[in-house]
Amino acid sequence: MSASPRRTARTVLIPLSSADLDEVGALFSDDAVMEYIDGGSRSRDQTKSALAAAERCWRAEGWGRWAIRDAETGGLIGEAGLHHLFDVEGAPVAFSCTIARRHWNKGFATETGHVILLDAWERYRGDLIHSVTDPRDTAGIAVLHKLGFRMVDERLIHGTTQKLWEIQRVR
Repeated sequence: MSASPRRTARTVLIPLSSADLDEVGALFSDDAVMEYIDGGSRSRDQTKSALAAAERCWRAEGWGRWAIRDAETGGLIGEAGLHHLFDVEGAPVAFSCTIARRHWNKGFATETGHVILLDAWERYRGDLIHSVTDPRDTAGIAVLHKLGFRMVDERLIHGTTQKLWEIQRVR
């Protein structure tokens, strides 16, 4: 299954794919951007693998990760969406968002997060979506609060203490 582009006031959201390799590769190789993300910056091969996984998820599940693009220029702002969270018991699906450093503090994560979560509830059948943050990631934590997530636990994930968040489907 594929998804039609989604729009916000300033962005166009397009399902993430291998066609985004160069731009997402630059995003994922930025140490500052990836500081609080498990494993830190990624190599081109790791990014290629992540994009292949995103494409598989869209095909198999009908939901996934989005490329966040500037509505006027088409340039990559970041990426966000749902992904499988295989290694956290009780949290099979998570939301995350990665924004390029030059676009920090401009509201893109919150703006696109709302659209992505609304779309996710149409595609994803579960009643909870989780998110994981490093306790030091104050910007990420602020975005999750604005999107309506609540912190439910702190867990040791990949050798470090992480905050586990959730948002529940409203029926």
